[in-house]
Amino acid sequence: MSEAGVEAAARARRDILIGAALMVVSTFCFVSLDSILKALAARHDVLFLAWGRNLFQVVYLVAVMPLFGARRMLVTRHPVIQLCRGAALVGTTVFIVLALKSMPLAQTYAITFSAPLIATILAMVFLKERPSLRRWALILIGFGGVMVALQPTAPGAGGFLLFPLAMALANAGYHVLTRAIAADEDPLAMLFQVGFFAFLLTSLALPWSWSRMEPWEWGVLAVGGAFGTLAHLLLIEAFRRAPTAVISPMIYSQIIAACLIGYFAFGEVPTLATLLGAAIVVASGVALIRSRG
Repeated sequence: MSEAGVEAAARARRDILIGAALMVVSTFCFVSLDSILKALAARHDVLFLAWGRNLFQVVYLVAVMPLFGARRMLVTRHPVIQLCRGAALVGTTVFIVLALKSMPLAQTYAITFSAPLIATILAMVFLKERPSLRRWALILIGFGGVMVALQPTAPGAGGFLLFPLAMALANAGYHVLTRAIAADEDPLAMLFQVGFFAFLLTSLALPWSWSRMEPWEWGVLAVGGAFGTLAHLLLIEAFRRAPTAVISPMIYSQIIAACLIGYFAFGEVPTLATLLGAAIVVASGVALIRSRG
């Protein structure tokens, strides 16, 4: 291989590592946001919370718009796809909150972890990506680790199990749509557009979903909006750097975030099975990053 080829390979390798790291941090931010919405959902309508979460994302981005330039956020080459991303984001938020209203964090994420598999299949169909058999095996091993961690103690939730399944499908669609346009869209435009369209869509339901919130609740929701904004920015940058089949499985790191936040925020103590499953998930994720094909 020529010197230029070696350098290009090293650069691609570095992008995959950085992309995977960004996705891991993004998942921690998403779990933090979900935990805040879970707490608020006991007192407020789910669609109203989705509206407020996207309202703050738009507000934050408008506030920094003078620093980066309005054009970078307002101009998009793919308005229809951006609208679809907004709809997928609304679906993801609504279904995860509906699930968390009736189910614990661990069980909810155990089911939503099917999103990487769905995203990989969708990417094969629409983006013509072809993950190798080795990467497929590593993805399945990671999913098996999730089952080891959560299946022994997961309580039944009946029909509520449909909510995290719907969330997984919406989230997979969001990932694939993000990957489809990430190469020729500004990350700031993608972040603003998805929040703006999600805000518009949830605003349609305000006459029926409006809920009176205390000042401290608005403050908590504002923090959640900050977590969500940062998470999506990291997510976009991750997909700009690496393929869907590598980045999407990093969502498995949510099990670690769920254990930590579940313990400190809700008093949930992870079992030995959870820790063993988490180790399998992390090992498969690292192997996936190091995989050459």
